[in-house]
This record gives sequence, C-alpha cells and structure tokens, in this order.
Amino acid sequence: MKYLLLLFCISLNALTVAAQDTIRVTYSEEPDTLIVRQKFIDRYDNVFMTRVPTQNLVKAGYNSSDVRGIGIALGYEYKILPQLSIEASFFMKTNNTGDVIYSNTFAKEWTQNWWVGMKARWYYNMGKRIEKGLNANNFSGAYVAASVDRRVGNVDFFSPINSNRHTIGIATGFQSRVFNRGHVDFSLGAYYLDQSPKSYIPHYYQSSRDPRNKNFILSTQMTVGIAFGDWAQKVPTEACEVLLCDEEIQNQWKLRFPEASLGLGQRSLRLGIAREAKFGKSPFSIDISSNAEFYDTELARIKGFSIKTALQGRYYLLQPIQIRRGKSGNNLSGFYTALEIANYMAKRNTSASYPLFNARYWGASFSAGFQQRLFRNIFIDSAISVNEFSSAVPYDYGVNYRRVTARLALGFTF
Repeated sequence: MKYLLLLFCISLNALTVAAQDTIRVTYSEEPDTLIVRQKFIDRYDNVFMTRVPTQNLVKAGYNSSDVRGIGIALGYEYKILPQLSIEASFFMKTNNTGDVIYSNTFAKEWTQNWWVGMKARWYYNMGKRIEKGLNANNFSGAYVAASVDRRVGNVDFFSPINSNRHTIGIATGFQSRVFNRGHVDFSLGAYYLDQSPKSYIPHYYQSSRDPRNKNFILSTQMTVGIAFGDWAQKVPTEACEVLLCDEEIQNQWKLRFPEASLGLGQRSLRLGIAREAKFGKSPFSIDISSNAEFYDTELARIKGFSIKTALQGRYYLLQPIQIRRGKSGNNLSGFYTALEIANYMAKRNTSASYPLFNARYWGASFSAGFQQRLFRNIFIDSAISVNEFSSAVPYDYGVNYRRVTARLALGFTF
C-alpha cells in the first residue's frame, strides 16, 4: 500500500509537469515616444508662434537676393482670409555683390535706390492646419506668392546698382515669426527684370543682341529681422531648451545658408563654411572661416569672384556673468567682440563703373556681434565691423581702404 501511494504521487507530478505551457515568456521595454513628440511640438509652437492668431504684421530686416540686391526692407502685411494676405513694402538696395551692407552706400545716390513693392501670399496649408488645431490664423507657414517691385528714383545707366526699373515675379517659400519679435522669410522664385530704355545703349555692347531679352532669373531670397503685430507679448515657456542656454558646446561647424541665382543673363552663388572652437572653459574662441561669391551679371555688366579666408578671435563678454547666474552654459552663443585677420582673392572684369581688378590683399577688422544657436542645428550670427585693407579695394560706390559694414549669416551647424 505504501508503494502504491508513492507511485501515485510520482504519476500525478509527471502529469502536472506535462500540462505546463511550453511557450517562452519574454519581457521587453519600449520608450514612450508620445511625451517626447509632444514636447517637440510644444517647443515648435513656442518658437514660431504657430498657434497665436495675428492679422497685422509689421516687419523690418536684412534682405539678400540677386533680385533685390543687398539691403534693408520694411513691410506691412495684412490677412484678408486665413489663406490670403497682401503686403506693401519699402526697400533700400545698398549693393549688388558681396554679403554685407556698406555704410558708404547710405550717403550716396540713395534716392535712386528706394523701391516700393506689393505682394500677395497664398498660405496653401493654412486652412487644413487650422482645422486640425495645429495653427491659428497668422503669418507662419508655407506659401506661394506673386509680387511686383518698382524703383522710386531715376534710373542711372552708369550706376553700379542694377538699372532695372521694376520686377515681376512668382515664388514659393516659408515665412514665420521667431518668438515675440523675430521674423524670417525664405523663398525661391522666378522673376522678370524690366529694364529701363536708357539702360540699353546698342553701341556699348559688342554684340548686336538686345540684352533685355535676358531678363528672366530664378533666384533665392532671404529676409531676417524684427516683427511687430497685434498679439499679446508672451514669454516662451521652454525658450532655453530651444536656445540651448545650458548646453556645454566646445566646438562647432557652421555652414551658411547658400544664396544662388540662375538666369539667361545673370548667375551667382554665395556660400561659406566655418569652424569655431573654445579655449576650455574660458569665454575665448577661435573662428576659422572661408566665404566665397561668384557672379556673372550681363545686365549690370559685372563679372567676377571673391574668396575670403579669415582667422577670428572672439570674446563672449557676458558669458562668465551669465554662467554664474545660472542663465548660460559654456557654449558659443551670446554677445561677442572679435578681432579678425583675413586674406582676400578677388577678380572683377572691366565694366561701365570699374576698371579691371585682379588682386590678392589682406584685411583686418574689429567687430561687435551676436551669435545664437537654435534647435541644435541652426545658427544666426550678426555683426557690425570696421575693416582696414592693405590696398584700395573697389566695391559699389567707390574705392577705399576702409569700410564700415553690417552683416548677417544664417545657416546650419553641427
């Protein structure tokens, strides 16, 4: 009996083991991406104010393109419909070539370089974004536009500034506010430059072909500046996460947003790259850069190139105070002063305004500026500089050994 009971228990245990599920149970963990995604969306809204309704927008800023040249623009934009706006603008062109604004150009022949413009924008995604709750009725978003610009002053054939009297174009681009007072606008468009009859003198050209049949141009355009409108001032709740206030950044590459144009009688390309590195935890840094411009403008009778290679020492003067107050990290953002030594290689053909120029020369400058990173991979860098050169250098409106310039660079960093 005792052996039968033992055999029964062994059999019962064997049946229990056989009845167990043989499927292996594994455990894994997956990160919750919903919170991360929502955090990015909130930061995006806070920076570009996409959910703040706006019907009136006044904007002023630095403008750069082969269509309008280099200069300063002032505009007023009004929303007629959620997807449609109209804009009136004033623009002062200071020079055609280069990537800076020369102070000398404000004092000479300025009445000939004022322009007025009208533009209609169609924000084609605005309606759907409003329905989905992703956008308010404002001026932030992608658009297509039709524009016309007209020169206010008289057209001077011998002016180094382009002699077209008005411009008609269509473009597609993206415009947005940045925080409460910032504004950016990028576009790519096709334009027709209507030349003044007095700007065409047949005997001036070796070819008998009228250059006015080469007025079409495909060109990028960039405007960066300040903005005012009918919105309540708001402090972004996560500004430091966007501006990388507390990040420790020892070095970075900077690639300027390229500007280009391609036309029947006009071609150009501007681009630049830089490498900046800090000296340990000090507010000093070294910036090594190379900027190039190539242009061939038959309508303005200017052809050439300019390549600048520079070594700049920077001092971020407020950074030590900001670090002590817990408002900044040891990085490459903030107000700075800089000393620069640069080597230039430039060539320009003989034109109605200038003789042939082909030289290599040196320059030195002192600058006061501001640099800031956004979203880790975007940077903005602006400065006012006093420049001295080793030889007289030709540029729009004269030849000189000294220039006072203002510049703005926007691009990608990594």
